[in-house]
Amino acid sequence: MSGHNKQSVGIKELKDQASEIIATVQRTGRAVSITKNNQEVARIVPVPTDPYERLVAVGLLRPGPKPRPLSELKLKAFTADASPAIRAILQDREED
Repeated sequence: MSGHNKQSVGIKELKDQASEIIATVQRTGRAVSITKNNQEVARIVPVPTDPYERLVAVGLLRPGPKPRPLSELKLKAFTADASPAIRAILQDREED
């Protein structure tokens, strides 16, 4: 593969230089398109190292929506009256 930044190769070049092309994909982490008659027919992509990313890459897992930032959450003030619970605890202590 002449040039390290090349992003596509023809089938003949792939056949002649497969090891070098694979090494480049592995080393750089960049995909290389395979072309036939100047049309992309395949792509060689690096395998993700993260198990989660591997599951996403093979289609066994779909990433969910990104969680909202905590700054956007609107928390309601706690307004329940704790007096009955406190009275029950105090009464229980007095019985012991």
